Formats: sequence, C-alpha cells, structure tokens
Amino acid sequence: MADAAEARREDTAKLRFFACIGDEVTRETVNRVVSHLGGIEARVRAGNLAVAHKSIDPALAPDLMLLDVSGHDQPIDELQEILTLCPRETRVLVIGAVNDVSLYRSLMALGIADYLVKPVSGEALHDAMAAILDDHGPEGETAARATRITSFVGARGGVGTTTIAASVAWNFVHEFHQRAALADLDLHFGSLALSLDIEPGRGLREALEHPERIDALLLSSATTSAADRLKVLAGEESLDETIHQQPESLEPLIDVLGQDCTQLVVDLPHRMDDCVRQMIVESDQFVVVTDLSLAGLRDTLRLSDLLKRVGGRARPFIVASQVGSPHRGEISQREFERGLGSSIDHQIAFDPKAATAMARQGKAMAVAGKGGKAAEDLVALAQRLCGREMAKKRSLLNIFRK
Repeated sequence: MADAAEARREDTAKLRFFACIGDEVTRETVNRVVSHLGGIEARVRAGNLAVAHKSIDPALAPDLMLLDVSGHDQPIDELQEILTLCPRETRVLVIGAVNDVSLYRSLMALGIADYLVKPVSGEALHDAMAAILDDHGPEGETAARATRITSFVGARGGVGTTTIAASVAWNFVHEFHQRAALADLDLHFGSLALSLDIEPGRGLREALEHPERIDALLLSSATTSAADRLKVLAGEESLDETIHQQPESLEPLIDVLGQDCTQLVVDLPHRMDDCVRQMIVESDQFVVVTDLSLAGLRDTLRLSDLLKRVGGRARPFIVASQVGSPHRGEISQREFERGLGSSIDHQIAFDPKAATAMARQGKAMAVAGKGGKAAEDLVALAQRLCGREMAKKRSLLNIFRK
C-alpha cells in the first residue's frame, strides 16, 4: 500500500489532511504516520469535534480528515454538521474509545471511511490512511463532485416545501455567500418559478429526457436567475404530454451545475418515479417537510423508509412546518416524536403575514417576511444545512434593525 501511495503522490498535488485529536499520545502517532507517508499537507490540532468544526475553512476543505469522537456520547449529529462544511469527496476517518457495533454502523451509514478504536497503533492508522491515498485520484471514488445536494420533499401537500426550499437556497447565497442552484423536478405542477415571480427556462425537460445532450449551453438556456449567484431550473410543461425523465440524466446535470455552483437545492415532486428515487440516492441531505398531523406523521415515516430502501447516503432531516397553525389539525410535538421514534430536527413557525407578503411580492420568504419568526427560523435552517456559522453576522443585523 505504501508503494501505491508513493506512486500516487508523484502524480498528484499534495493531499490536504486535517486531524483533530483529543490526546497527546494519538496526536504523536498521527504525526509519525503522516511524516512516513509523505506528500501530505497536514494540520494536526488538539481538541474535540467542536474545535474541528471551528477549524475547517470550506474554501480550503481537506481531502482527508481524522476526527476524534472520544468523550462524545452522540457524535453522529456533530459529525454531520462537520461534513456539511466539506465537499462530498472529502474522506473521513474517525477514532474513538468505544468498541461499539451500533456506533460503527451509524458511522458507516453517514459515509465515514473507517472507524479505529483507541489506542490506535501506528500500523493500523498507516494502513487506513494508505488505503485512502491509493483511492485518491481522478479515477477513484474520491473524484466525486464538489456540489452539495440538499433535496426537499413534502410529507403532505400544502406544508410549504417549495417556500422552504426557495428560502434556504436564497439564504445559502445571501447569508452564507455560496453559489447555489435551485431545481424544481415537477415539470407539470411545480410552483417554484411562480413563487419567485420568474419565467421558467426552456430546456430542463430536454436535459432530463436526453442525458447525452446535457452541456453548459443547454443548461444555460434552461436556467433563470432569481438573484445574484442563485440559478433556478424549472419547467411548465403541457399537462397532456408525458415526460420521460431519465435517472441517467442526473449525474451529468449535477456535474455541469457543479462547475458554477457549490450548493444544489432540489424541490422533489410527490411522484416517486425512478428519476426522483435516484435524486434521493444522490442527495447529501434529505429534508422531509411535514405538518404535525397524523397524516404527516404517517408519510414522514414512509419517506424515511424509502430513503433506506433506495440506499440513500443521507439521514432524513425532519422539518415541522407551519407549527402553530389553527387549521392543520396538529397533534402535540411529543406525540408526533413518539410516533416518529426520534426528535424533530427543526421547526418553522406559522406566519400567515409573511406567507401573504411572499405571494404578493414574488420573493423568497427570507425577503418578504424579513424580521418575522418564520424568516428567522428559515435562516437558522439554512445555517444548519449549510454548516456555516453566522452568530456574529446576525448580531450585527440585529443592531441595524433597531
């Protein structure tokens, strides 16, 4: 393995490596292994996952990370937040003090490359890192795209999925300075372009039906600009025509979009055809939007089960929408979470005034409902999905609002 790693090192630029390790003994082991492998631009820091989260610059994301989860009872959510800071091709090794099969399975489901139990020998760490060095290159698994895909699907109609997807994409651009694209895969009934008061482009259907025709020119004609650095892909096809979307179209579509965008937000239709299922598989984050109704609970469970059955790499991220609405037939949050078997990840308050303003102005709720509770909830949601800290910026915004 070392010979293969040496050959790879001669052909490519230095691999960026970042490690955050709690104890000195393991840090010394890491430094020895990195020195022996060579050809690595390494940063090794002392600390836990919180330190790692603050130390990663998304603009200079590492190719390989080694993170220490010792002392964390529930590290999965924290690791998920850290992964949102890095492109999909970043590989992650995790070390910890617990030899637990359930933890190992959870880490593998999250996309972690390997889990090593302390005390970590130099040989074991060397082999794990060398295996990834062997796999690092244009033909390896790590040559995957840099665009992060966040897909939204509504457990029920009318829960505000399109509103939330549009606002999250807008916040990605204007709050977190990302380059984002927003795609509506419902070419018959999708309302994303309408909600933003823009004309849908002319080419998304052709791209989805004919993967071999996808190139930058075609997508340029299919794209409409909703704001600086925010591109919108949507269609409004005749209802008497059948659209044959091809799952094979998604990979070249994402590749071309990835030349200009770091974030792709997708509004999924309820029509669960092969193309939609493939997009679920491709997604880095799968957001299920629901109200707190029994029907919403049932279909949230069904969508979560679908995610597992199609082999999606993300975990379901559950957003409760229009919380507090008098007309949604809500059950209590405790009862909903008991049926769900887990906690709701995020809540969006019911804000009819902001929803009305959005409909009238044709703007994202982050703009139309600025200052309202729902808009604040949407900023917080985008922050979680983007993984970027903005506490300092928000404090400045509050000063200027006074």
